[in-house]
Amino acid sequence: MVTNIRLAVDKMSKVKYSFEIDNNMKKFALIVVFILLAVAIYPEGGDYLRVTLVSPKISFDENDDITVYCVVHNTASVPVEFTVYDTPYTTFQPVVYLVDGKEAPLKVEYRLKNIPTAQMLINEQGRKIILQPDEKFVYTAYCNNFYTLTKNEKYRVKAYFYPDAKDEYVIKSANELTINIVPVPQFAMRTGIIKHERKVTPSEVVMLALMAEKNKQWGNVVKYINIEKFIYAYSEFAKRYSTTNDYERLIVQQDFINFITKERPDYLIDFSIIGEQIIPQTNVAYVDVKVKRWGPRFPATMKYRYTLEPYKDLWVIVNLDASIVKE
Repeated sequence: MVTNIRLAVDKMSKVKYSFEIDNNMKKFALIVVFILLAVAIYPEGGDYLRVTLVSPKISFDENDDITVYCVVHNTASVPVEFTVYDTPYTTFQPVVYLVDGKEAPLKVEYRLKNIPTAQMLINEQGRKIILQPDEKFVYTAYCNNFYTLTKNEKYRVKAYFYPDAKDEYVIKSANELTINIVPVPQFAMRTGIIKHERKVTPSEVVMLALMAEKNKQWGNVVKYINIEKFIYAYSEFAKRYSTTNDYERLIVQQDFINFITKERPDYLIDFSIIGEQIIPQTNVAYVDVKVKRWGPRFPATMKYRYTLEPYKDLWVIVNLDASIVKE
């Protein structure tokens, strides 16, 4: 009887011991998972971040903003975290080089004074950004805000991304861009005297845009439109555009351009400018147009009111209100 009791106790002890080992193994596995996540999330997580540079074009007019997009891509299978600071030229530092390899003249004040970046950010908390696997974060940089760039020059651009600019860990862009800055053409007489500038009126811009549509010259339609503002005139695109990041906005913009430049079923028959008003106080112009379209069911006469804003020596379309006119 005593022997049986002892055997039973021994079995229970072994079961308890086995149960404790299983629990310890589970705890150990959880600890390992948390450690791996911690490694993926923060500075060392930068090993999983890939940075590329994208530019909307390779040649810029001398008066243009020299725009580049720094795209941070999480290539890991786990979320990765980094910190973005609002102080310019800290988290993202595009570096512009001359053709001979020298850095272009810098305009960043704290860099010119040799102030360490960490010292610049000593009182700034920064914003934590967590990128999910395969997710991208896009930062828009204007190189002429940081460098003195001149016309008739060719430059090379690289980007340096600091996952936390208070630390020294940095990721260099996987590529570099080559950009040109060209002078704005001016028309001179043979005598060498520069002619007076000829400004285009808001009505002329609207007329050119409608004429381009009528003649199905879709590439010219976009020329007279500020896409970033005009997109808000179309609710189906405005919501997508206003609730996404910079990278996704580029995709929405292209979808919108494809939409406004495709051939419509209610094609344009005729139009006439019926009014123009320029508001000097707000620097805005309104152009009213009577438009005739031929639809699949019946022709329609509409009144368009275009809103335009100045751009250099021209005007560009930023909004459109349309209403049907009963005749």
